[in-house]
Amino acid sequence: MAYEVFISYSHRDKTLRNELDKHLSNLKRQNIIASWYDGDISPGTEWEPQIMEHLKRAQIILLLVSADFIASDFCYSIEMTQAIARHDANQARVIPILLRPTAWKGAPFAKLQALPSEGKAVTSWANQDEAFVNIAEGIQRVVEELADTTPVGIALVSTWNVPYARNALFTGREDVLTRLYEALRAGKTTASSQPQAISGLGGIGKT
Repeated sequence: MAYEVFISYSHRDKTLRNELDKHLSNLKRQNIIASWYDGDISPGTEWEPQIMEHLKRAQIILLLVSADFIASDFCYSIEMTQAIARHDANQARVIPILLRPTAWKGAPFAKLQALPSEGKAVTSWANQDEAFVNIAEGIQRVVEELADTTPVGIALVSTWNVPYARNALFTGREDVLTRLYEALRAGKTTASSQPQAISGLGGIGKT
């Protein structure tokens, strides 16, 4: 199943976003990820509910950082705020993608490891294709990490509610079963052929 990737960006960075999406094509063709951005909204539908629905559902959220992204009230105050909240709650992985050089130190996403490597913005690379390859490879590593751990947003909760410690001999008790069988038979020639019942709390090993 593909990991859903939400792309948050300023429309002024549309060209760079398109280039990034091209470099993610290999991951999409392998059904590793499925990317979404507001350009996928159908004409005539309300755009904000669509954005918030996908933002709340995505397992990976890319913040395409630039001066225009930070200046955008919707990108910064709504999309990024929601994204960071989900990241902090371990419901999604947020990755800042540095598109153009800008002063971003101290921003809420500054605590997160950004791409490309070493915090060098895409437009600062002599070859921007190399920058996008670096980003795509970083996203693939994140997917591999998520696949090796507990699914995002799903906590493993203990279901043991018996008021006694778990029986360490729950399995591998052939000797115990043999003694029980022989005890039921002892002195009672018909006992082993008749229905027998064992009562006790759930989970203590009756089965």
